[in-house]
Amino acid sequence: MNPNRVVAVLTPLVFAPLAGAVTAWLAEHFPGFNVDQDQLQAIFIAGALIALAPAAQWLHGWQKYEERQAQSATASVEAEHATPQAFEEAEPGAAADLEDLAAFDELDDLDQLDELDDLAEDEELAGIGS
Repeated sequence: MNPNRVVAVLTPLVFAPLAGAVTAWLAEHFPGFNVDQDQLQAIFIAGALIALAPAAQWLHGWQKYEERQAQSATASVEAEHATPQAFEEAEPGAAADLEDLAAFDELDDLDQLDELDDLAEDEELAGIGS
């Protein structure tokens, strides 16, 4: 059973009434507090609300966590399916283009990029390029 379900079920049934009862008992029996019987109900409700607020915040955070997990799983599945389709629909010469792109991705130094630019300019001047 997921922790979010435990919190969702037990908070209104167990934790909130227990917090209200403890708060009311402390208000009635704690030395120095003079609480009327009419005020005990308000203290009980305040104690119950104190227990509900953190539970609601925790459940909200848990839902956000599950949403992020689902989005990440969906993105990985979409990425997994997108790669084979790209190769199936590609033209015969596209594989060489993809290899060129892979080689380009390996370039991590700006000096190497400058050398490629210089080589491309030399090819254009020599009439080798398209």
